[in-house]
Amino acid sequence: MNLTFLIPVKLESEDRIRNLITVLSFLSKFNSQILVKESDISPKFENFVLPNLKNIDNIDYTFEKQNNNFFHKTKILNDLIDKSTTEVVANYDTDVILPIQSIQKAYKMIASGYSDVVYPYGCGVYQRAVTYTPDVYEKYINSSLDDQSIDILKNNSILSNSTIGWCQFIRKKNYINSYMMNEEFAAWGPEDCELYYRLNILGNKVDRIDDIIYHLDHARSVDSWFQNPYWRKNTQLWNQIRQLNKKNMIEYYSSLDYVKRRNYASF
Repeated sequence: MNLTFLIPVKLESEDRIRNLITVLSFLSKFNSQILVKESDISPKFENFVLPNLKNIDNIDYTFEKQNNNFFHKTKILNDLIDKSTTEVVANYDTDVILPIQSIQKAYKMIASGYSDVVYPYGCGVYQRAVTYTPDVYEKYINSSLDDQSIDILKNNSILSNSTIGWCQFIRKKNYINSYMMNEEFAAWGPEDCELYYRLNILGNKVDRIDDIIYHLDHARSVDSWFQNPYWRKNTQLWNQIRQLNKKNMIEYYSSLDYVKRRNYASF
């Protein structure tokens, strides 16, 4: 597949490490590239994740020392998009597993020209929130990691709501022309909502696959929950952007420093 998975990483807890090992082991089964970028005070990937991976041929890992007092996910994703060389890229969180057929279908929808963006799970009650204990981890990671072994996750989960986070497949050209991730969003917040809104407003064909997504549970730090000190500022920014029409949105994005710095194409 002419596809790259983009994975921004901060390994802030033991379950995050287990989850990343799981996700990389699963994704390494596909004929695609995987770009991982860790941002933190010091690297953990090479000591705690890499030794537990069986197939690393298609994994490209880099580390960048965190220069801010928050995990700048939007910037890291943009760094990875810049580095990617494939027609299709997928923003991919460290804590989700998809049915293999969903990944294949999402890619084909874009590669065939049918879609520009695909959310590979339904909106509503399509999340399986997995209680991913060490025992469940050992059972799943030592399985075939295919759609039969996904029952291990299903049997240790409950149905929950799903909206627009976690994972998106996007044609790289369209992603760039739509200004990629907004680096004005700091740490955790409504950046996923803003991306969905913007992709639609700028005329991309955005589609969904009404299938389940499996979300592996994990501890949350200030970088990944409402106690994030930037939450209010992020929400205010989202509320401003959601009122923009296409013309005003293009004007706003064309003025941003990160857009000028990266020399993104504009409409």
